[in-house]
Amino acid sequence: MDKINKDFNVPFYIFEEIVQYIELTAQGNCKTAKWNNIKSLLKLAQVNNRLSSEQVNFLIETYCRE
Repeated sequence: MDKINKDFNVPFYIFEEIVQYIELTAQGNCKTAKWNNIKSLLKLAQVNNRLSSEQVNFLIETYCRE
């Protein structure tokens, strides 16, 4: 199993979106559109070399509630 650096820096705009998404799902709201936006932002950060593919996959697997 590959080691993933779990202490990587998530861009703040993505962090804010993830926090809002978690708050909304905790309230019982299904926010598929918000999650799709987060996935798009993560992939964009990956393309711009802000995050690795492993980091993007880690965030998706950790926070996706869909």
